[in-house]
Amino acid sequence: MSGFSNFSSNQPASFVLNLHYMRKLTAGFAVSLDGFIEGPNGEYDWIIYDKEHFRELAEHWKRTDAMFYGRKTYEASLAMQPKSSSKKKKKTSDNNPFAHMKHYVFSATLDAVADEFVLVKGDLKEAVNKIKSEKGNDIAVFGGAELVSSLINLDLVDELQLAIVPVILGSGKPFFINIQKRKIFRLKEAKTYDSGLVVLTYEK
Repeated sequence: MSGFSNFSSNQPASFVLNLHYMRKLTAGFAVSLDGFIEGPNGEYDWIIYDKEHFRELAEHWKRTDAMFYGRKTYEASLAMQPKSSSKKKKKTSDNNPFAHMKHYVFSATLDAVADEFVLVKGDLKEAVNKIKSEKGNDIAVFGGAELVSSLINLDLVDELQLAIVPVILGSGKPFFINIQKRKIFRLKEAKTYDSGLVVLTYEK
């Protein structure tokens, strides 16, 4: 188990960021036409798994070496991990596109996390800016609409990627939750796929 005491709210005021070097933080989800990332029962069976898009995502993950999780996404990812022999776990790790990344869990309620994760508590903006100022490649948010919305409210998200699926869910969990004020992004790229998927990438 490991904690993340370096990001405690008791961090000294003399702490100074390297403002000349900030890693890019990207947040993205599959989104329905009516703006939901989960169906009304938490289902994901409506998402299109487009092979071309996943090949492109695999290249994106190679340029990413840190992943952010909210508590719920972290707990869901643990539940999906195989409970098997160390040999099988190593094989799974070798096939895992996220295996080379450092994994951060942001939670005010957890006291500890699994060994391969780092727990972040305390001031969110200070913690994220410290991680962004450290040497490394891009950072991505792995699920967690509440976490993404908090990061957007604090102006910490540099790029948004919306994989728009041609389905209307009617209800469910929205991508954006409790956004406090208007945020302006610029369209960086728009790409369509034969499956009907449309991926829109926006940057600040």
